[in-house]
Amino acid sequence: MKDGIHLEIATAGGSVYDDMVSYVELPFSGGSVGVLKDHAPMLGAIEDGVVTARKEDGTTEFVAVDLGVANIVHNEVTLLVRTAERAENIDLPRAEAAEHRARERLADKGGDWDMKRAQIALHRAMARQAAVRMMKGR
Repeated sequence: MKDGIHLEIATAGGSVYDDMVSYVELPFSGGSVGVLKDHAPMLGAIEDGVVTARKEDGTTEFVAVDLGVANIVHNEVTLLVRTAERAENIDLPRAEAAEHRARERLADKGGDWDMKRAQIALHRAMARQAAVRMMKGR
């Protein structure tokens, strides 16, 4: 599939996903953006969410991502994000527990919690769960 789209998702720790795909859907700040071969060049902000990567053989892979930036140019889609985790590597009960903890902290208005950090943890936990559920639903 040398004429497809090269998708790379990287964090400060290294590459999390690096493969050829026929279609990718990205969680941009203004809503989801679908990318096919020969997409116009584009630079955009990535939000917490799930990257959907459809391969030529019809399989679909999902990656939960955190905030970052996407660069689309010449059939290359590069994401530089704070965190990224392939759906098959996510521990669903752990992600559900993280969501529960974050919601408790956000509800405890009198607590000595960093509310911004709790909100970030909540969004990340929800994205991780969504990636697993999407993977299981295919």
